[in-house]
Amino acid sequence: MRRFYAPNFPETIGSIIELPADIIRHQSTVLRQQHGSRFELFDGNGSVAVCVLEPGGKMARVEKLSQLDPPLLQIELIQGLAKGDKLDMILQKGTELGLSRFVLTPSERTIVKISESKKISRIERWQKILFEACRQCGQPFAPEIRISDNLNAALKSATGELKLMLWEEASDPLPQLLPDKPPSSISLLVGPEGGFSAAEATQALAAGFKRVRLGPRILRTETAGLAILSILQYVYGDFASNVSGSSSRKKGKDLS
Repeated sequence: MRRFYAPNFPETIGSIIELPADIIRHQSTVLRQQHGSRFELFDGNGSVAVCVLEPGGKMARVEKLSQLDPPLLQIELIQGLAKGDKLDMILQKGTELGLSRFVLTPSERTIVKISESKKISRIERWQKILFEACRQCGQPFAPEIRISDNLNAALKSATGELKLMLWEEASDPLPQLLPDKPPSSISLLVGPEGGFSAAEATQALAAGFKRVRLGPRILRTETAGLAILSILQYVYGDFASNVSGSSSRKKGKDLS
């Protein structure tokens, strides 16, 4: 069933709602849906409405409302600001993989600089990427996104029970750093192009982050976070769950 983001979410079953112009346009010109076609609306906070298209294609009747539970595992990505398309890809794919929060931060080797005057417009653009990714993958919860003033502030804001820093000079492999008991939340720290400096790695260590290396290869900034996120979703998250959310295998540190 097709799904669309709707910030003004319906509250009553059976109500007739006016559809936003972008949904009307997509329904009529791209999908060519007709009277009686069913589709879903979501608000990015777990609410989903099944709707039926009314005659004329501009209104819809709310057939069903549901509020979904958020994922048990909350994962945030503290990402060093990357250039253009790389950052767009991180936001899109990170949303598809189930991230709950993005914290974008400048660091010592950051190439991209975002002025105060452009922060609001950048976040609005990035939010559109997140909502579109949610629409395409069926993710009912849109990740939070914000820009940190500096790395120190980003480290202090980290909320994860387990905190991992991807660093090419680290010596510990991932399996050695994963606890057997599933954490309720995880903070991932990934550097920009050029990675983190030794001083920043020390700073992260002081903030409670464990430094980890993913094998013998140095991964690009747009690859590193997505790679470890996929692993963590398998080990602790919903990659090993059935549609009801219950695990289809034993939870914990099992990478075999």
